[in-house]
Amino acid sequence: MGPNAPVIADSSRPRARRRRDAGDGSIFQRSDGRWVARLRDSAGRPRYLYARDRAHAKQRLADAQAVVHIGQPLPDQRKTFGRYLQDWAAGLGAASVKPRTVAYYDRYVRLHLLTSDLAQKPLARLEPADLRRLYAAKLSSGLSSTSVHHIHAVIHVALQRAVDDGVLGRNVAALVGRSSRPKARHVEMKTIAGGDQPRRFLAAAKRERLEALLVLAITTGMRRGELLALRWKDVDLDRGVLAVTGSLQGESRPTLTIATPKSGRSRSIALGTVAVTALREHRKRQAPEQLLVGGEWRDLGLVFSTEFGDFLSPTTLRLALRRALTRAGLPIIRFHDLRHSAATLMLSRGVHPKMASEMLGHSTIAITLDLYSHVTANMQRQAADAIDAALADPATP
Repeated sequence: MGPNAPVIADSSRPRARRRRDAGDGSIFQRSDGRWVARLRDSAGRPRYLYARDRAHAKQRLADAQAVVHIGQPLPDQRKTFGRYLQDWAAGLGAASVKPRTVAYYDRYVRLHLLTSDLAQKPLARLEPADLRRLYAAKLSSGLSSTSVHHIHAVIHVALQRAVDDGVLGRNVAALVGRSSRPKARHVEMKTIAGGDQPRRFLAAAKRERLEALLVLAITTGMRRGELLALRWKDVDLDRGVLAVTGSLQGESRPTLTIATPKSGRSRSIALGTVAVTALREHRKRQAPEQLLVGGEWRDLGLVFSTEFGDFLSPTTLRLALRRALTRAGLPIIRFHDLRHSAATLMLSRGVHPKMASEMLGHSTIAITLDLYSHVTANMQRQAADAIDAALADPATP
């Protein structure tokens, strides 16, 4: 055979073909105009990601490649945003999330997200622009900016779990610019801590069955859930001290339970004479109630309970507070504002912010100083005057 003879391929030997590695991808446009990003997942299977233009296809490909390169599975293209939220909310109870927090997430998922058009969109195709349109639609429908802010917070937490679990490559809620995020409306803090307001309130509270609860609220700053979960075993009236060991959690009576306090740890609170006296009187009144109902008494050991020993409802507290405020001729405030009133009383009377922070159960003193900056500003003036007095020349009249 001469040097110019044609080379005949050996058909018995298969032609070598390069197999794409996992994560390698390409982008092309379909005949219907849609753009497609194609790659192989970590198991070597071909996956197709669809987008409305080349830029979005490129972005989707990059996100998918990032997931594949760290060995995580690509998200199921068929699972919708709504389906994922349902599964996520259903699994919160097994994730050591407090019942009250579970109820908060579940409420926003059911009422505001599953009912939106966005619920039908594939989770893997969710974009920041989708969330911006959702927020705008909610605001235009009359929902408050605070509620829409909470919707954003719920979506952010849910999608972050998807990222942590390898279901998604990115949290699109985190990509929504701050200027586009709904802002929470600031709730004005109201107190009854000025002049004779606290004394008038305590006098009016004497006619209430839950007088001792109202007294504790304004003298210790305990949270509502902490008051409703307080048990006699945690109260030492001889020493004038109580321990906050739990907080009532749940939406309604069948699901009510005592969980750990909001700060995650127990704390001790010293009681003043007014609080100790009110608690002694309350215990005297509670004993006949227990005898009256006999076997129907539910012995939970609660300091504040219904006439049958069961957990009180928040509505009962609100009504008792409203009656006392009206009787005292004071403005109507939220129950939580009694906590603000207690903090204001402490700080304005010279209690060290660190001690006030410990009594209130704040995780850091910075929270106390930030929340009650209107009081600490006056404390700074008092401190400046005290320094002037200490440095003043004794000979100066």
